[in-house]
Amino acid sequence: MTDMHFEQAYNKHMAGNMQSARMLYERIIKRNPMHVDARYMLGTLLAESGIFELGLIHLKSAATLKPDSPMIYTNIGHIYFKLGKLDQAINCYQRSLKLNPRAPEILFNLGVIFHQQGKLEEARNHIENSLELKQDYPAAYSRLSRIYSEQNHPELAAACLMKLLEFTPGSIDVLFELGNIFAAYRDYANAAIYFKRILEIDPGNESARHAVAALSGETTAAAPLHHVERLFDDLSESFESHLERLGYHAPEIFKEMIMALAGGHVHFDRAIDMGCGTGLSGIQFRQMVTNLTGLDLSQKMVDHARAKGIYDELAKSDICQYLESSQQQFDLFIATDVFPYIGDLSDVFEAIRDHADPDAYFLFSTEETLGQDYILRPTGRYAHSRNYIETLASKHGFTIASSRSTDLRMEGREPITGGLFVLKPS
Repeated sequence: MTDMHFEQAYNKHMAGNMQSARMLYERIIKRNPMHVDARYMLGTLLAESGIFELGLIHLKSAATLKPDSPMIYTNIGHIYFKLGKLDQAINCYQRSLKLNPRAPEILFNLGVIFHQQGKLEEARNHIENSLELKQDYPAAYSRLSRIYSEQNHPELAAACLMKLLEFTPGSIDVLFELGNIFAAYRDYANAAIYFKRILEIDPGNESARHAVAALSGETTAAAPLHHVERLFDDLSESFESHLERLGYHAPEIFKEMIMALAGGHVHFDRAIDMGCGTGLSGIQFRQMVTNLTGLDLSQKMVDHARAKGIYDELAKSDICQYLESSQQQFDLFIATDVFPYIGDLSDVFEAIRDHADPDAYFLFSTEETLGQDYILRPTGRYAHSRNYIETLASKHGFTIASSRSTDLRMEGREPITGGLFVLKPS
């Protein structure tokens, strides 16, 4: 078979005619097993078709025939990356980079892998180096902004996003990230600029409207459900590591509070974890509950919780909607880090009281304010006063069995003070 036949196979490959191209590549290799280009392209085609293991065989054969080819090692690295074999991918990319040190895409891929492994400094160095070689690289600016944020360098993260915005000037996602970075570090004037720009592009955007209200000092009754759903869908992959960095331990503290109140052998028949997320509270209470239900507005959070096998039942639902349609009574209600997304808690308290057994416990956390009943903070989260909680408890037939004030987590570089409450029916 001559190179004319290889050219024919290659053209079919580039045209998307994978089956014909594969047959021609295989025919060339059968006639000439040393044909390195056919080996390389067949391995690449198989990888593109999701046939990774066979693709690896052909690409490794190509690497044996031509060990000085950076592209062959690059494509082997791509396959290992897709298979989740990150150490092997790193090895291949580094071999490729040794053969071609000025390859921004390989530097970027290495940076992505190091980021996934939590090696932030290595990730940062590789992606910064990729941008030195290729300044028009939107994916690198996007990834680097996330790394800078995780390293608590908001000014560098914002600079990357502003550069990214030059490539995608109307990107609502990038505008949101910019607004959130400035809001998290209390540069509210700049945060408002980007959220208002979103509303100019998309006047019906509920999340941006909520952010503008928060930044302008307006207090609404609750965050839009779609906004909360999207927020936690976006956080779902990194949720637990994110809370760990913020020093969040409310579920563990609630377990201690319940044990102190009810004794070491406390057990509940039916509990509901409202806003269950990935199951951090469920893990703490699973051993003391016969039947445990989890609710969350985010389907991705529900999926993560389901994978852990903690809950007997899981539902994507709002608290009030679920309880109002349920015939069940519960003896334990858990709402950790849920009420910061709801200002007016009257309907929630009423729904819970209607479904609470006489000896039930109702656990929840709030962010604290010393002023009025509740306020919407510039962060887009609500804070509630102790007086408001006491008034609601009395109105809806609860007494406060236990409470404490504590630092719930970090916000930027400062702790957020919150209240942990345990209520019981009067």
